[in-house]
Amino acid sequence: MLGRGFLLGVAVGCVLGVYIAPHLGLSTVGMGNSSESNLPQMNILRAVPEKATWPTDDQAKVQLFGLSRWDIGKHGDGSKVMVNRCIRIAGTEIACELSAHLKWIDGTARIEAIFQGKDGGWRMIAAKNR
Repeated sequence: MLGRGFLLGVAVGCVLGVYIAPHLGLSTVGMGNSSESNLPQMNILRAVPEKATWPTDDQAKVQLFGLSRWDIGKHGDGSKVMVNRCIRIAGTEIACELSAHLKWIDGTARIEAIFQGKDGGWRMIAAKNR
């Protein structure tokens, strides 16, 4: 059986942990200037690329049809693919959320795709239906 002292110690430790844990990531050096922090800071602005650098809707459509081996000549006219948002995951790779209204499917499909920068354009290297 566990003693009262042990259980009280665990309870106090849990309360202190919940109170102190959020403050552990904060730097005490240079509080006014975040560039003086001892901890490395991820640059969030670099992770979200400008919309102008994303693949266009037409590029995404052509790449999706090519990757999926669908006949764009047969089904491309009635289908539409839109790039909703993207985030950088590596140096030349971005992950994008697409919404696709395909001619042969009722409704809109949500697709996650990985694009790789290639020769000034984008090449889809993976896609998954959500």
